Amino acid sequence: MKRYLATAAIFLSTSAIAQMKETVNVNVIEVPVSVVDSSGNPVRGLTAANFEVYDGGKKQAITSFDKIDFGSTETANAISPLNPAARRSFLLLFDLGFSTPKALVRAQEAARNFVRSAVQPRDLVGVGTIDSTHGFRLQTAFTTDRELVESVIADPSGFRGNDPLQIANKTVIDLTGENGKTSTTAAEGGKGAALASAEIAERQVQMTRSNEQYARAGVEKQVEYLGQLAKTLRAVPGRKQVILLSEGFDAKYLEGRDARDTAAAARDNNAVTTGQYWNVDNDARYGNSASLTMLDRMAQAFRASDVVLHAIDIQGVRVQNDESGSNLNSNAGLFTISRPTGGEVFQNSNDLKTSFGRMLRAQEVVYVLAFQAPWGNAGKFHDLKVKLVNANGRVNYRNGYYENGGDTSTAERTLTTAEIIVNDIPQDDVHVAAFAAPFPAGDGRYQVPIILDINGADLTKEARGNMAAAEVFVYAFDDEGVVRDRLYQRLTFDMRKVGDRLKSGVRYYGTLVLPPGSYAIKSLVRAGEPDKKNDNEKRGYARTNVIVPKAGAVAVLPPIPIDEQPKWLLVKAADRGGMGGAYPFELNGQNFIPGATASNKVALIVYGASANELTWETTPKTKLLGTIPIPGGTKLVLQLDDPAQVSSLQVTVHKKGVPEAQTSSVAVSRQ
Repeated sequence: MKRYLATAAIFLSTSAIAQMKETVNVNVIEVPVSVVDSSGNPVRGLTAANFEVYDGGKKQAITSFDKIDFGSTETANAISPLNPAARRSFLLLFDLGFSTPKALVRAQEAARNFVRSAVQPRDLVGVGTIDSTHGFRLQTAFTTDRELVESVIADPSGFRGNDPLQIANKTVIDLTGENGKTSTTAAEGGKGAALASAEIAERQVQMTRSNEQYARAGVEKQVEYLGQLAKTLRAVPGRKQVILLSEGFDAKYLEGRDARDTAAAARDNNAVTTGQYWNVDNDARYGNSASLTMLDRMAQAFRASDVVLHAIDIQGVRVQNDESGSNLNSNAGLFTISRPTGGEVFQNSNDLKTSFGRMLRAQEVVYVLAFQAPWGNAGKFHDLKVKLVNANGRVNYRNGYYENGGDTSTAERTLTTAEIIVNDIPQDDVHVAAFAAPFPAGDGRYQVPIILDINGADLTKEARGNMAAAEVFVYAFDDEGVVRDRLYQRLTFDMRKVGDRLKSGVRYYGTLVLPPGSYAIKSLVRAGEPDKKNDNEKRGYARTNVIVPKAGAVAVLPPIPIDEQPKWLLVKAADRGGMGGAYPFELNGQNFIPGATASNKVALIVYGASANELTWETTPKTKLLGTIPIPGGTKLVLQLDDPAQVSSLQVTVHKKGVPEAQTSSVAVSRQ
């Protein structure tokens, strides 16, 4: 992800990320664009010179240009960094108001089918529910964690997660087990699922037995909540596609009979409406004009937030009436609400791979155009237009963006914070450095201590009275995007007691437990009160990659910084029931607290090799202070000659008889 220098601050892109900072004079806006030929195939090979961008009718200079090709043969796993403006995000939205319990089962299968067949590893998926009585509820943020998604699909209305950012599955710590094992479990059904089904059935009975006015009110509420959902999703960068799983409703409650006939014709001819609605002159024939205005507002909210609404018809074979007397013979209502947003209706979930795949192919190549925009009117919407120059094709782009600032909901703030972690979006309001290394835990897994050095001045600036507060979020993503372990802790500091030490900074020590594999350990620190408005929250972010080796394999850990004169305020993570092995940071019989960055000395641990089997080189050069045998390997103590002149220490280790060398590195503090 790129960073851009504006006149008043360093800013990241898109309307959503704009909300993460305070109001400034200039911001950098990123516009994802796709171009297709007459057959719907992506047009490749375009450059910045092939595009013109207009903000409010005024041509803008393109200051940077990026291209992402999802069809490239280059392999990329779920945690490979990707420009958030180009990323694709899908929200599976279960319609609890217009779905019978039987249809909900079909919806769950359709959702699983969609996740299996339509999305790619780096695509983000979220799950939510909606009904005309309770509104919408985001059960998850957008995440790569497919296990979390599967858990919510198993019980969309009854699922209750315990991750504050809603990007990781339920992590259950077995405090009574012999090894204190961590397990990830799907949401359980049982009594909660039965109650949820009963609630859905009751809503269906109410809708069936109620009069036309009640039914119309329910449909209008549904449309209103969809518009609110779209506005909430503006906090998410890139392209958002809502997949509504619903039996639908009679389109007459929004359009009237003539409009329904037109919608049916559009459906049969596979036409796409443009968001312009049919003129109406009386409610009796054409539908309620207020409803049409509400539909217009909903469609505008979707387009403004760069969101498309698709629908999967979960009714199956339709009949004139079901046994409860509900009139379910038409899915025209799904076409009515989806087409104005540019979406499609899928009438057979078994065809998702082919039908949706064709649609995603049109978005296979994404060009990201960036320009600088003047700022100053919080919440203002800017219209965008993109034109092709000396190129042929149909161009698709976001309709506009919002200036940062203004009121933001709790859901928007949660989504914004989650997006920082999932998309690796740099944050420097709170300066954070991170270090992690794996150590055998004795049960086939490894304890992975995570050290976060948090700038104390950044925390004290956000103090309220005599109290400073911060939240720490740590997630370990494997290369499939699943969160295998995580930490969360709320920290409070009494400035009267620890103020002097806090100025030196906070050193946070926590322990993850992970099986062998490759991980991105992503850490976020949020300072101040979390209930403040989004544009007042201060955040810091750090990512460190860790390879947890298989037992017996030759492995070089990152050089472990040795802090001989620690001045930091040490905070240890809450006890997790004795998980992990013995304390791993020991030198000459004495425990030490490592830092996140090296300053003078480091300990280098090599598993699977004795000292006489090793040779190594370091950049910059270091002095060997000692070699210590440890169970299963060797520990080297190295000293940097002049740490003030370098930003990182890189070590390359060779084992006799093994042709491949291994390299590791650690950041070096210049303080």
